[in-house]
Parts: sequence; C-alpha cells; structure tokens
Amino acid sequence: MLEFVHRYWDCPPIIPRCQWGAAAYRGFPFPFALPLPFLYIHHTFEPDRTCHSFWQCSRSMRAMQSFHQEDRGWTDIGYSFVVGSDGYIYEGRGWHHLGTHTRGQNSYGYGVVFIGNYSSSLPSRHVLDLVRQHLAKCAVDARRLQANFTLHVHRQMVDTSCPGDALCSEIRGWEHFGKMLKRQFCTLKAQGRIPLDLPLRPMKAWLLAGKRVFLE
Repeated sequence: MLEFVHRYWDCPPIIPRCQWGAAAYRGFPFPFALPLPFLYIHHTFEPDRTCHSFWQCSRSMRAMQSFHQEDRGWTDIGYSFVVGSDGYIYEGRGWHHLGTHTRGQNSYGYGVVFIGNYSSSLPSRHVLDLVRQHLAKCAVDARRLQANFTLHVHRQMVDTSCPGDALCSEIRGWEHFGKMLKRQFCTLKAQGRIPLDLPLRPMKAWLLAGKRVFLE
C-alpha cells in the first residue's frame, strides 16, 4: 500500500516503459542499493528540439533507447528518468536499476535528463518543478533518495558542457545543489571554448554521417 501511495499520489506523472514503447532490456539489470545519495542532471543536447506532446516525446524516447542499445552497445536507455516539455516524466531505467549516464558515478545516483538543448534557454517553470518539487520529494519520501541527498549537474563530474549554461545556472539555486567538484562550473571552461568529453568527441563524426547523437 505504501508503495502504491508514493507511486500514484505523491509522485509526478511518470510514463512507464510499456506506454512509450520501450524495447526489451538486454541482459540483466543491476539493482541499486537504496536509498541513493546523489541525483545527476543532464540535457540531451541532441535532439536539441523539445518535445511537447506524448507522441513526440515517446518517439524521442524510442530513438534514444535505440541509439544507446544499437550504437553505444548499452543494455538499455542510459538515463533513470527523462523529462519532456509535455509535462510528463518518462521512465528510463527507473527507480531500481543502475543506469549509464554519469561516468564513474552510475552506482551512486539517479540520472535525470531534460529533452532539449539548454545552453541558452530553459524549460518552462512547470517542467523544471516536475524534478525540483516533485520527483526529488517523491524519491526521498519513498526512501529511494537519502533525505540529505546531493544534486549535481553532469559538468561537475566530467569535462562536458552538459546540461547547458542556462540550465546549469538555474539548478545552481536549487535545494541540495552540491559544491563545485571541478574548476569548470556553470560557465564554459575557457572563454569561447566549448569543453568536450568522450561522448562529445565523436559527435562531429556522427553528425557528418547523418546520425543523431542523444547523449552528451
């Protein structure tokens, strides 16, 4: 009963895998040891367009999962949860299974990604609050996140511009935001230079080949 209440009453609307048309997990998922101490925020960068309907966001989910499984060779879509501009959160690996989203940190936290490129613009306040006010509280109340969990953005962990300057600056003011881990914070590493990490380096080749890259 407690699980039911947290899932359907306290939590934001979460579209389960079966509704967005997820392919089967490949192999065996690794379970988390809950509650987790961290939450990591990303943006997709590519696709850089936001999705504003269930059908658009579901299509983006299937495309991301296909890219992660077919091109990257991962067992599933990398993120724990994906946030669309349609006002819904989409289940990726979900609450209980380890993801592939933040190198070296996947065992310690959930990876939440906003669909779109947020280098110079932000999702709507409603979409931001889905994560800030609802998803995080839901996770704490259900004892999936520790009450004193720490929130980080991707660029604090590795050399990348993710989740974009605008979104990073917004999240800097959120509760639980952690201290800077790298010299690179919510501005680019050097003036006029976009920092690249391993996933970004092959991006030019992928784009030149006509492919779309979904994980920054």
